[in-house]
Amino acid sequence: MSARIFVRHTPHGPSRRRSAAVAGLAALGLAISACGGGGSGKSASASGSPAPARSGGKLTMLAVQDSATLDPFRVVNSALADEPRMAALYDPLFVIDAKSRTVVPHLGESLTTNDNGATWTMKLRPGVVFSDGSPFDAAAVKLNYDTQANPATRSSHIAVAAAVKTDVVDNLTLKLTPVGAPNPNLDRGIATELTYIMAPSAIAKGPEKYGSEPIGAGPFVLKSWTRGSEQVFERNPTYWQKDKGLPKLDQITIKSIPDIKQEYNTVKSDQADLFISSDGKVLEQAKKELNVAESATDGGQIIQFNLRKAPFDDVRARRALTLALDPADIPKTLNNGYVPAKSFFTADSPFVDPAVTQPPQNKAEAQRLFDELAAEGKKVDFSYLVPQNPSSLAVAEYMASRLKEFRNVSMRVEAAEIGAYIVKYAVQREFQATLTQVWAADPEPLLFGYWYSQSPFNIGGWNSPQADAALAAGRASTDPAVRKQAYSDLQKALVADVPLWSYAESLCGTIYSGKVTGVESYNAGVVFMDRLGLK
Repeated sequence: MSARIFVRHTPHGPSRRRSAAVAGLAALGLAISACGGGGSGKSASASGSPAPARSGGKLTMLAVQDSATLDPFRVVNSALADEPRMAALYDPLFVIDAKSRTVVPHLGESLTTNDNGATWTMKLRPGVVFSDGSPFDAAAVKLNYDTQANPATRSSHIAVAAAVKTDVVDNLTLKLTPVGAPNPNLDRGIATELTYIMAPSAIAKGPEKYGSEPIGAGPFVLKSWTRGSEQVFERNPTYWQKDKGLPKLDQITIKSIPDIKQEYNTVKSDQADLFISSDGKVLEQAKKELNVAESATDGGQIIQFNLRKAPFDDVRARRALTLALDPADIPKTLNNGYVPAKSFFTADSPFVDPAVTQPPQNKAEAQRLFDELAAEGKKVDFSYLVPQNPSSLAVAEYMASRLKEFRNVSMRVEAAEIGAYIVKYAVQREFQATLTQVWAADPEPLLFGYWYSQSPFNIGGWNSPQADAALAAGRASTDPAVRKQAYSDLQKALVADVPLWSYAESLCGTIYSGKVTGVESYNAGVVFMDRLGLK
């Protein structure tokens, strides 16, 4: 199977803190790589101006998996998972614009701070109603945020929700107060993690109901759901932009097809209209035969080290492993469309410091370090945890084969079913090194939660004063120059400590047929469902 499987499962049994931590990982945008990442690393689309969408018609979208739930609390906000469904049902309040990387309003009206992030004011559009006719007001937003922050909800977005206090000022105004310290970049957390709002009438039914009976203010409503097969969404007659002729479509059907090659062939044969992928090889093929709208993000395919366990509690072991391998050799050998990474930040990122890159392959130095560690009784002998799918296994086995060229290092590939993988990695933290992938539309709030030493979501156990200072500086300012310097400092800390190794740049793209138009995205590649249509 070639698919993206996301951290959205919260197992029963662990402590409340661990359960919240698992949910929080999803909120931070952390994803398990179960297919290829890659692509050009640059935004691209079909040539020429997009044709106008006609009013009406039906469209079929494909997804690699069915939803577990359709509430905005437990769903991971990722274009490759359930976020297109969230966009259809709820519409985003605020988004990160794909081109400017600034926060802009959509369903909301404004989100501002006058005191450098000590307090924020959210204004809502007047006249908006949920699909059941109830008002979309400040009380509804507060109820959603309070529900997100409640540990009993096991929200995927608790990392952001629990860090903000909400107060209703009037029907259309909400005051947001960051907990602990001012946060000038709170708007980015709202746009990526708390942007979808469910009707209070649905929340009142409880989690056993609201996950399958969603009520939002988005362009579509759920008509039917055949578990494991498809969901059918119909035009919302009460949609707030209906006077603008939106949504364009009468109906969207989202069908589950777990194999990416089958998805591609289904669209190519006109049996479906579009799907979202992060498989570089498929994206390149689609540029020749179909249409592609790509969305670049920071992050990528990553080896995550566990700094709390041997052998990678020793920086020499981490450095030796990364010096032994060559990112460029992976796509050359496997022909999987990966774009080799030189940093966690992609080559065209506004935050990348091109002068600060991961050291290139150096076999002699890698062998020296392996020998040095072995002489001290610290041979680099480890297991590499991956989700059980062909793409992940192929890359892991490639790495293991390359390491056999060296003395005093031994790597075992441990492939686990996705549920077991999540428990072992995110809950039990029983791993030495593991495969992950991260998509980041912006460093905030993801990287702070992922790497700040005191964060409960710091799974790798990285504890770096330099990284902490850089992350705090990046959070505390909205000045592009200050933020760029902060994340340059973060890159220096990454190179010095090697808590992880990025080997392929991250990208996702919408692949669509020639009859589809209106493909516009936000955040990390999510399609605006209101303007999606047919020529």
